[in-house]
This record gives sequence, C-alpha cells and structure tokens, in this order.
Amino acid sequence: MSKETSLGGMNDDTGFPVFFTEISDCLGRYENYKDAARAIAEKFPPSKFPRLLDICCGIGKMSVSLFELGYEVVGLDLSLEQLSVAKKRCKGPVYIHADMGNLPKDKFDILINVYTSFGYCSTEHEDLAVLPEWYEALNPGGILIMELADMDRARNRIDVSGRLIRMNSGVTETLFMDWEQRILTVNYDKDGQSWTCSTRLYEKEFLQNALLNCGFSSVELYGDFSQKPKGKDDNLLIIARKGL
Repeated sequence: MSKETSLGGMNDDTGFPVFFTEISDCLGRYENYKDAARAIAEKFPPSKFPRLLDICCGIGKMSVSLFELGYEVVGLDLSLEQLSVAKKRCKGPVYIHADMGNLPKDKFDILINVYTSFGYCSTEHEDLAVLPEWYEALNPGGILIMELADMDRARNRIDVSGRLIRMNSGVTETLFMDWEQRILTVNYDKDGQSWTCSTRLYEKEFLQNALLNCGFSSVELYGDFSQKPKGKDDNLLIIARKGL
C-alpha cells in the first residue's frame, strides 16, 4: 500500500495526538496493558517468538512492557508526536515512523495491533488491504494479535438513534454511530481541549473470514487477552496463525 493511499484516511494524516492517549488514560483504557503483555508472553513466549512488531504503538506502553518481557520489539506509529513521547519514556524498543500499511521489510514472529487501532482508512477496501501485508510480514508459524471494538459492542452500547453522550473522569465523550456505514465518530472534550476521531467497525465473523482469505491457517475469536469467550459488550480479540 502506498503512503498516498493509506495516510490520512478518516482522521488527521499526522496521526493521533498525545491528547488522545491522555484521554484514554483518564478513561482507564490502559489499566490492564501489563496484564495483556504477560498474557501474550505466556501464550507465545519470546523464546519461541522473539521478534515482535507493535503496529500503531502510540506512546509505547505496550511496546515497552513486551520488551521488558524479553521480546525484540519494533514499535510503529504514524504520529511523530506520540513517537517522541515513546522514545523518551519507553526506552528499549526500536520506534519507526510509518503508517500501518507500510511495514518494515523485516520479518516478525508476532504482530500486534491493539486498542482499536484498525478501521481508520477512507474506505473498507483500504482497511482490508493492510491485512495481506501483515500476513506477509510474519515468519512461517507467526501470530497476528488484534484487539478492537466491533459491531457487537457498538450495538450493545449505543441505541438505534446512534447517539450517546457520556461523562467520566472529567472527559465528555459525544458519540455518533452511522449504522449504515458502520462508522463510529467520537468527540472528546477535557479542560477546554477537544479532538474527534472516526473508526470503521466490523463484524467479528467478517474479519475472521478476511484473515482466512489472506492465508492465515486459523483465526480464533475471544473476549479479551485471557481468551474468554466473546461477549456482546467485550472488545474483540483476534489470534490469527500463519501456517508453517
């Protein structure tokens, strides 16, 4: 995928600002990232899966936790602002500036894409075009791990009007779900600052089939990193395996 195709999408072509990570922290979205890293290491130990690419690594919280567990980690993100924070606060991993459709030429044993960091491109076709590239970036026997909000979660949380306003920890979130296009737009307000992002959501079965069509030998669906069954209010955890 060329930069011209993948950059920008439905959001700022410089990537998400650090303000978004600060909001996410206020809302508790990073509370369990160390547990998630340990769960990955227990299931796919660095002794067998040493090289790991964190796609959309942001400020590096997950990257550095996995590095500390023994992985050789490369973190990739579109936001220079977030990468600057990662390089200062989360030392150890190698960080590179690129978008999710322009991966390093190296091969990896694990690719992760977490915190709903998928579905930002201008079209569904462009979203899905990154998946074959992710498949090719894996060594034989490699693992892709995705963690993201899906349509089940949206239907459970937002009524048919598609509108929801909620306030928590000083943050006001104004949500609008376009059910026909499957695009969730959220405006975040805190202390006079605001930012809006849009994400295209998917049915879990659709993503499962898309990954199988890329060549993955198996695609498992769970409700979180403990690999519990997926409930309607859970984020979706995908574990896709590349054949040997």
